[in-house]
Amino acid sequence: MGLFILGLLLLSVALARPRWGEKLQLYKGRGIAVVVALDASKSMLATDVKPDRLTRAKTELSALIDELEGNAVGIVSFAGDAYVLCPLTTDLEAAKLFLEIISPDLMPVPGTDFGKAIATATGLFNPSAGTKALVLVTDGEDLGRNTEQAVLAAKEAGVRIYPVAISTPEGAPIPEPGPGGMSYKKDKNGNVIISRMDERKLIMIAQLTGGRFYRLEGFSAERLRAELDRLEKEELGGGEFSHYVERYQGFLLAGLLALFLALFIPERKIIII
Repeated sequence: MGLFILGLLLLSVALARPRWGEKLQLYKGRGIAVVVALDASKSMLATDVKPDRLTRAKTELSALIDELEGNAVGIVSFAGDAYVLCPLTTDLEAAKLFLEIISPDLMPVPGTDFGKAIATATGLFNPSAGTKALVLVTDGEDLGRNTEQAVLAAKEAGVRIYPVAISTPEGAPIPEPGPGGMSYKKDKNGNVIISRMDERKLIMIAQLTGGRFYRLEGFSAERLRAELDRLEKEELGGGEFSHYVERYQGFLLAGLLALFLALFIPERKIIII
């Protein structure tokens, strides 16, 4: 009976299709390379967009990634610095997992540095690729330093930038949880800071690189996917993508073996005299 139960447990694990460890492979098929850069600064916790800016951004981007089947997607998180969470991959479920873990709590440098975000995202693309798209999702409050230089470098590299403003013109205060409960970020005079988007610079970035600017109220995953579909698709070759390695095979074989032994080899009872 023990072998039978063990076999069922192993088969259950196999059905869950466990995956771990990265494997590099050459791109296959025709498509485009899309890097998603998500703002993880503390102002993204403001609630002028429900339930808050960051959660809403993740929801919209997860839907967008679902629409990008057959293309390669990478994930960058940024605040005062920028980090590659997921290199370009056609494993869209893996990309969505990395998207979900983005949080201001995991960003060691506060603030917002668009220059570093754009430069980091640009570095993910294969330089020889003809079609490159960067979806830049932010509340657009502060573009930081070196933004213009990074935008010009992205344009030179052939990267089209599609900024998505995930905030409202009215804005909202920036939550700051503390031991005494919830409070809001204040300036040096003690006034509550209201975080508002500056869409003029985001529009400039889109126009300069041949992309398109989206406000939240006019944004949908289907609409942006349709915009990206207009870009020329190409063989996703000459570069590499990473994906998690399927590990279910070992559990499947071990489970079948345990069931075989349980069914055809009777378990012996040990009698103690």
